[in-house]
Amino acid sequence: MFRLTNTRLFAFTFLLLAMVGFTACDKDDETSDDGRVQLLSFGPTGAKHGDTLRFFGNNLNLVTEVTFTGNNAVVKQTEFKQQTAQEILLVVPQAAEQGVVTLKSAQGDVVSKTQFNLNVTTQVTGVTAEARPGTDITLSGSYLNWVKSISFAKGKVVTSFVSKAFDKLVVKVPADAETGPLVIAYSGTDSAEFETADTVRVILPVATGFAPSPVKHADNLTINGTDLDLTEKVGFTGVATPITEFVSKTATQLVVKVPAGAQKGKVTLMPASGVASVSAMDMEVLLPAITGFAPSPVDPNTNLTINGTNLDLVTSVTFQNAAPVTAFVSQSASRLVVRVPNGVLRGKVVLGVRNSSLTVESGDVLEITGAVPPPTLAFPIYTDAVTANWTGNSGWIGGGWGGNKNYDNTTPVREGSKSVKIDYVGGYGSPVQLGGTNISLAQYRNFKLSVFGAPGSGGKTITVGINGTNGKFNITVVEGKWTDYSVPLTTLTSDAALKEIWVQEFSGTGGFSVYVDALGLD
Repeated sequence: MFRLTNTRLFAFTFLLLAMVGFTACDKDDETSDDGRVQLLSFGPTGAKHGDTLRFFGNNLNLVTEVTFTGNNAVVKQTEFKQQTAQEILLVVPQAAEQGVVTLKSAQGDVVSKTQFNLNVTTQVTGVTAEARPGTDITLSGSYLNWVKSISFAKGKVVTSFVSKAFDKLVVKVPADAETGPLVIAYSGTDSAEFETADTVRVILPVATGFAPSPVKHADNLTINGTDLDLTEKVGFTGVATPITEFVSKTATQLVVKVPAGAQKGKVTLMPASGVASVSAMDMEVLLPAITGFAPSPVDPNTNLTINGTNLDLVTSVTFQNAAPVTAFVSQSASRLVVRVPNGVLRGKVVLGVRNSSLTVESGDVLEITGAVPPPTLAFPIYTDAVTANWTGNSGWIGGGWGGNKNYDNTTPVREGSKSVKIDYVGGYGSPVQLGGTNISLAQYRNFKLSVFGAPGSGGKTITVGINGTNGKFNITVVEGKWTDYSVPLTTLTSDAALKEIWVQEFSGTGGFSVYVDALGLD
């Protein structure tokens, strides 16, 4: 607002304030009357559209129109409520916005030095329900031309608009916008912001199908769907880093190369907002499968026929206790013939897959001729899993200490399909600790277990402890092969019941791993 410093005008204005309660803006022009149009002040401050506005100055009778900031915010001389040489009274037009006011006359324009502001309340009565990023949405309501910013979900602020009018505002949806209500900030003497009652749904890419299905690793996958051109990243099940490079991309088709680690599962499409759009269907991956071996058992250093499907994708065959075999006698989609290396152990066979980081394991165990069969157990404690005696209400599997254990290890195995891998890290560790039960030993004579030494474990010592007492039976680990042990129970304990088992590292130094299987009583 302007402050009047001229004594005569100040006295006049003061008198007018006392009479009509008018608050004038700051003085706009201190120039003495020289016959030209002069704007000295105008107000009141905080006026609203439709209120009467007063202009004070000299030679105002020469003014032909008053132009406010805003689209067609013009009041012509014929629309003035009152006009004299010192005063103009007019109604603030609906289109007026915050900004300068211009008095026009034949002498030229007189522009206010101070911006005129108004007291407004912006309202939104409707919003476009949904839109793609990069397209326009329309807001309807009142005083929308006073909006200074629109915030989409999570603070994505837009301050430039496609168009603004009193009752309509058009804004482009940001590329990274997310679904949610809008926060409208508007200016005026009492500027404020509010959240819309309506939510704008920002369209996401959607996958409706895959081709081919199943698909091979490193081959092109065509994703069919809608709004796929919005996709910036594609996530595959089993792959930590999303794919950002595409073979091609349109609104209805997205072509991407299948990464080596991709597994059967959902595909995730991510636009610039990062909001995930997860496929309703699984992407199927083409992998080899083993249906049987011939012969089984097989002699080392002889040919083994592996029957199955998609075996032409196999790049390597790994037997228990042997390095991967990459040279084949013959290979087709349904049959793979490979020479069995010397020194292999009974167990499952693992296939490497072309262009893939995945491997495929046989469902059946390959038996090796001449291999010692697994020990027989009258009372199993671990065979592919800890038995119910130790996992039900009567027992527990303790956390152990001094290392890590994995009860679901798949290779190597002594019997079945799983073994326990134990990593000793030191401190006389016993990662495997079973207890909390009470099994009568009256009908059993021996405690049995099989141990396989991992690389670097040869010559290390572990000890078997029963019912909290260890050191009664020590095992010198044999690296690279299964060794079966049958220990008289009288060596381990004089107790009548079995309550707790430890498989403990003996030296306290750790730094090696073993595998344990076929654990139980006989």
